[in-house]
Amino acid sequence: GIASGRPLGAMVARADLMTWEPGAHGSTYGGNPLACAAALATIDLVERELAANAREVGGVLLEGLRGIAARQPLVREVRGLGLMIGVAFRDHHAAARVEEACFRRGLLVLGCGDDAVRLSPPLVIDGERARVALAVLEEAVAEVAAAG
Repeated sequence: GIASGRPLGAMVARADLMTWEPGAHGSTYGGNPLACAAALATIDLVERELAANAREVGGVLLEGLRGIAARQPLVREVRGLGLMIGVAFRDHHAAARVEEACFRRGLLVLGCGDDAVRLSPPLVIDGERARVALAVLEEAVAEVAAAG
């Protein structure tokens, strides 16, 4: 969460709605110094490290998935940004079968419509784990393609 597990509440609204008199608004989880420090550290981590990691590892995944698409005619399209990536298939029944084949191999992908799966790994994933996921996904796609 916003404070990496520490209790902290936050409220966001338009400026014209935030016209409280001093002391008129309280919060059980507002203002705790430790939680506020944790929130600042969390925001810093998200803004600097996780966004950069999403760009870098997302690039690894996109490149790898485009390679799979070049080798596997079943794959129609690869699209995405950062770590939110979709793989669309030519056969509308393939997505569910690829999802199941990935699951049997320990990789979770999400169905996305009737013709695609979505990869949305954790923001902390590294390149090595991304390459393992690519290998598993390629095996799953090859299995589905071979089964027809």
